[in-house]
Amino acid sequence: MRSGKNGRRKLSAQRVHSDCGLAILTYHALDDQPSVISMPPAAFRGQVEALARRGLRGVSLAQAFEQREREGRFPQDAVVLTFDDGYLSVITEGLPPLAARGFTATVFLASGLVGLTAAEARQRNPDLDRDLLDWGQATELLQAGWEIGSHTVSHPDLTRLAPAACERELADARSQLEQALQTPVESLAYPYGRLDAEARRAAARHYRRACTTRLDRCGPATDPLRIDRIDMYYMQSARRFDELLDGGLNHWLRARRSLRALKRLAR
Repeated sequence: MRSGKNGRRKLSAQRVHSDCGLAILTYHALDDQPSVISMPPAAFRGQVEALARRGLRGVSLAQAFEQREREGRFPQDAVVLTFDDGYLSVITEGLPPLAARGFTATVFLASGLVGLTAAEARQRNPDLDRDLLDWGQATELLQAGWEIGSHTVSHPDLTRLAPAACERELADARSQLEQALQTPVESLAYPYGRLDAEARRAAARHYRRACTTRLDRCGPATDPLRIDRIDMYYMQSARRFDELLDGGLNHWLRARRSLRALKRLAR
């Protein structure tokens, strides 16, 4: 049996999945702004290279979950890459390094906000303050093998909507995205990662899978309509990212989940 760096990397890749579960990584904007949704492009490129060095692939949410449906398990040599909100930097800073390695990803678009400038987006939703992908750029990502998912029509907190409004946000987003892009849209990211029983029921009527922002890995029993992901804002240092890929940080992730829960209760 060969030892050395390559052997250790292969063992690490296997351990990430067989022992610890599938890591689904969540990005938003790739820029140098001092924001909780920002990942510096240089740090992102470093993460892509770190995955490649370990023999891991970047795949879409659909690819991972369709394999689980076929084979009963997630891919053993991959992590899922997801981008919420559909910022322009996804294609300018994200696509080139991913395409160079043959990686794919999922980008979640709010159908009513596609193509807006930062100023226009801010008028619709103050939390969205960067230029957004337009339909042509979304098509370019599709052609590169990416998955397009839904982030609703207008990016509301679904838990604050009446049931009929929640239903419209989910149903209309899928219809609008499919009509504009001529591709099936089967994945959803709940805006702000928030859902309740009604939002989950509505999601089940329109999507095969849906993502939260709960900080954890996915396992064999993961509910496809309540998928955990890991926010990469917390993983910008190379050392912490390596720990994540080595199957570590479970205690840290648990502590962050508890802190988030306390903050929600304090609101």
